[in-house]
Amino acid sequence: MIRGLLGAAALLAVAAGAAAQVDTTARHDSTTRDSTAHRDSTGRDSTPAYLAVFPEPIPVGPEPRGLRYSFTVDSFVLSNVQTLSDLLAHVPGVYVARGGVYGAAEPVLYAGRGAAGLELYWDGIPYLPLGRDSVFLDPARVSLAPLERVDVLVLPASLRVYLVTARQRSTATASQVGIATGEVHTANYRGTYLRRWRSGIGLSLGADYNNNDGIASSSSAPFNSVDLWLKAEYVPSPRVGASYQILSSSWHRSASPVTGNWHLERRDGIVRVFAAAREDGLGLRAQATFATTSTAQDSAVPDRSIKQGALEVSDEWARAHLGLALRTADASGAARPWQIEGTGAWSTIAGLTLAGDARHTRYSLGRSGNRARLAVGWGLAAGFSLRGTLVWTHDLQAPLLAGDGGQRTVDAAGAVRWDRGWASLELGTAIQDTFAPLGYPAGLRASSSLTPTPHTRYVTVAGAVQVLPGLSVSGWYFDPQRVGGTDFEPPYHARVSLTFYSKFWRVYRSGVFALRGELAMDSWSRGTAGRDSSGALRVLPGASFGETNVELRIAGVTIFWIQRNLRFFSGSYVPGLDYPRRFQFYGVRWLFTN
Repeated sequence: MIRGLLGAAALLAVAAGAAAQVDTTARHDSTTRDSTAHRDSTGRDSTPAYLAVFPEPIPVGPEPRGLRYSFTVDSFVLSNVQTLSDLLAHVPGVYVARGGVYGAAEPVLYAGRGAAGLELYWDGIPYLPLGRDSVFLDPARVSLAPLERVDVLVLPASLRVYLVTARQRSTATASQVGIATGEVHTANYRGTYLRRWRSGIGLSLGADYNNNDGIASSSSAPFNSVDLWLKAEYVPSPRVGASYQILSSSWHRSASPVTGNWHLERRDGIVRVFAAAREDGLGLRAQATFATTSTAQDSAVPDRSIKQGALEVSDEWARAHLGLALRTADASGAARPWQIEGTGAWSTIAGLTLAGDARHTRYSLGRSGNRARLAVGWGLAAGFSLRGTLVWTHDLQAPLLAGDGGQRTVDAAGAVRWDRGWASLELGTAIQDTFAPLGYPAGLRASSSLTPTPHTRYVTVAGAVQVLPGLSVSGWYFDPQRVGGTDFEPPYHARVSLTFYSKFWRVYRSGVFALRGELAMDSWSRGTAGRDSSGALRVLPGASFGETNVELRIAGVTIFWIQRNLRFFSGSYVPGLDYPRRFQFYGVRWLFTN
């Protein structure tokens, strides 16, 4: 057998050698090449491909119906939104303390909790206040240019806001150019560029420039800002990926008779790496994040920097979620050495939804904080649903203040909701515990402190109705019922909007043309606005502000015109800080996909 195998191998070798010899007797066949044929000019496949992207850095859920507000890119463009504060003003009960026109301070106040009423997360990392105001955040100073989505989780006494940066899915390049102008030489120039290659590599660039000359002898001081954003990523499949982004923000608000000169430069850098067991978004997933934040050029305080790290592990099922996160930060800068948080959610077949989270934080100076949340939702027949939320907290609101020892609160809320294709209506109530907010927004110099909040019960009504095809009415009403007053939480606070939206011009392809017109009013009754330096309580007069918004979209071009504080309204958002009548700005944005 061995001799036979060796003989067969020898014969194969001889045959292979013979086949490899060149036949010198053969003539060259001139017919093998068509002399009339041209070179194939067809390039590689240019059809756009849709690639994997980073998982959205938002709570996965599920959450009870009505507990979360989601705003997409269209919400930024086809609306009155120019800043993040404008966006949050659509959430029931939110009060935006506008210190003047665009560029002035616009802190968001909710439920009488001061700085503790708002938490901001940028791609899953806490966006912490730094610089002159290390207690309050001013959402108006957070650029919307790099964002594709904003999710707001509404709790009985606080808002958790999750900002998601743009994630380019297609290999077709996307770019956007925006130009806007307005009164007092208001100017806005915005540009973004998003590119993905088939290998999974991506590059995103964004720039946002704003400027105005201000209004003499008013709180609307001259202002300019520059926001630059860069993100590089490599996501070859839905199971693994890495990204790095940096956001550089610089803004300067000049001094006015009632505001101080303020210059700040802030730089945030984030590195993220994830790995997943499956490609459909389910199963185990782990993510590691490292972030740095630094501030400079603030003449009132020295330069500061913070380093944050996070390790997150989660498991996803079709109807459930479990997650565990461990976060750390340098003790000197963030005053939060480490934090551990667990999340969970479950939606049963019977329509019952359970969601919750618990967190323990270790602060500097031997302090600690805890919080827990439980939300329950139940879907009923005929479009009705119920939900309830309970939040227990014993935590700090300003960790950088050594005197903050924490406060214990128990807050609860419930609502009944009805949803149909043409209408939605929600009636809710909540009970807030007593609370003493610390500090005061540095951008509002009219007052120096906030008053404690008594035990409060409030009711809310929110809804939207499509009156006619293309014509709808929406709004919310907020009424805190208490003994005593709470700053910037006026009773009988309401926002109503009448909107016309249609794509009726069939001379264009379906979906190419859109026309939107909005008439909105924000109104509230008499309230309080903190205490001045002498301790006297400042009165917030009742006021009504109207605005109009007209937008026209043809393909990738959107033209807009916004007017605020219409002629037949008067008042201000903050006592001592005025707001001019009929302030308007207008512009155009182009979206390209080549």
